[in-house]
Amino acid sequence: MTVLISYDIESDRIRTKLARFLEKKGIRLQKSVFAIEIDRHFFNGLLKSIEAITQKKGKVAVFRLCEGCLRCAIHMDKDIKTHFIF
Repeated sequence: MTVLISYDIESDRIRTKLARFLEKKGIRLQKSVFAIEIDRHFFNGLLKSIEAITQKKGKVAVFRLCEGCLRCAIHMDKDIKTHFIF
């Protein structure tokens, strides 16, 4: 499944730590927005890791995209699945 994660965190330390963690998991779409391909059974673990890193400080939004959303997405670059319009 594809997961989009966006955050707004004031603490430089926490924000940097979360960004580094997410860079290892997926691709950065914008400064504070990441897209991650993950198996469904790892989703809860991802949420727990994010919660442990952020210590419940700041705002984090996690969006699971269903297969229907991905089928309807317009791929901006046919060779690389990094640009979508929903």
